[in-house]
Amino acid sequence: MNTYLRYFFCSLAAIFLLGGALNFALDPLGYFRNHDVHVGTFLGERVWGDDRTAQNLSIDTHRPDTLIAGNSRVKRGFAVDDRQLTERLGVILNLGLPGARFDELDRYIRIVLEDHVVRHLVIGLDLGQFLPDRELVGGSTPGPWLDADGFPIWLKKLAVALWSKNAFLASAKVMFRPYNTTLNGGANSETMLEKLEVSGHRRMTRKVEAHLARRYSRFDTGVYVERVATLNALLADACLNNTDVRLFISPIHIRQLLLIREVGHLGLFFNWKTQLADMVSQYQKKGCRVTLTDFSTISPYTSEPFPEPGDKQHRMQWYWESSHYNHQMGRVVIDRLWNHDDSHDGFGKNLTAENIAGWLDKERNNLNALVRSQPMLVKEISDLIR
Repeated sequence: MNTYLRYFFCSLAAIFLLGGALNFALDPLGYFRNHDVHVGTFLGERVWGDDRTAQNLSIDTHRPDTLIAGNSRVKRGFAVDDRQLTERLGVILNLGLPGARFDELDRYIRIVLEDHVVRHLVIGLDLGQFLPDRELVGGSTPGPWLDADGFPIWLKKLAVALWSKNAFLASAKVMFRPYNTTLNGGANSETMLEKLEVSGHRRMTRKVEAHLARRYSRFDTGVYVERVATLNALLADACLNNTDVRLFISPIHIRQLLLIREVGHLGLFFNWKTQLADMVSQYQKKGCRVTLTDFSTISPYTSEPFPEPGDKQHRMQWYWESSHYNHQMGRVVIDRLWNHDDSHDGFGKNLTAENIAGWLDKERNNLNALVRSQPMLVKEISDLIR
């Protein structure tokens, strides 16, 4: 009996280790090597989605009229089955890739456009796309093999692969549903509502804000310059192809604006907007069809009050949490991108090299007034960062 038990437990351990090794090889969550797509025998040209399934970027079956690209804000903010959107934009492909850096986003946009010309290219921009990658498993490292404590990095990553339930489930989806295409799903309100029932808006937003505070603190000038240049090259190619490009700066909640201020990146945020406006104006002077619209400013939309801590019943009108807007906000964004109307409540300002300086002065004044009027909110964000 002992012999049988020994064989049983040894077999169980072998299966467990084999599964962990396969999980590590597939790297479905991007945790074990990096946060980029892993191209391999099982995957081909794939990218990982918010629901952790492998998404196939071969769009032979898709012929979109409009491509909306960006990170998770775009994914959660636009429901492509929304009739009001499809009536205006035709068939929509939502290329919202969670955690996407701009160089990564540029690569996938080009894959989609390679064999098909879309009528409209809409790109949601935020500062995080131009910052360094998310921190890898094992944290910062002094060398390629050991972490800061001298522990082998590969062993740390393998341990995560062995014990990550979500990664095992994602690996199974990759192996058993190898051609799963879910890019065209867009905002999944049911999934987000389920999360809200468990956590509520306030708890969800504090988790997201703590994560973003760590990302904002890791600014790298070289990375930033390189990714701004990548955007510039993409606009140049779009101009040559006479593509209608509508850039927009994502509608972040005022909590996020205060977060950027508290980590000391407000100057960077404003300089980034200035660079974007200058870049767009240069292309407009050449006759290119490109616009830049700013939705990140203080307005009634971005100042929506958050529920009190512990309140899981209240549902916000425009946001899932302070970083991610919902599909109702996405509909407003599309409406104002196409109306080009600056007469409304400051939400959706078309930026150019001529008006950017005055617009940023107004933003600074509004932010200073916000800081004076809501000291408790400023303290909450400051305490979260510390």
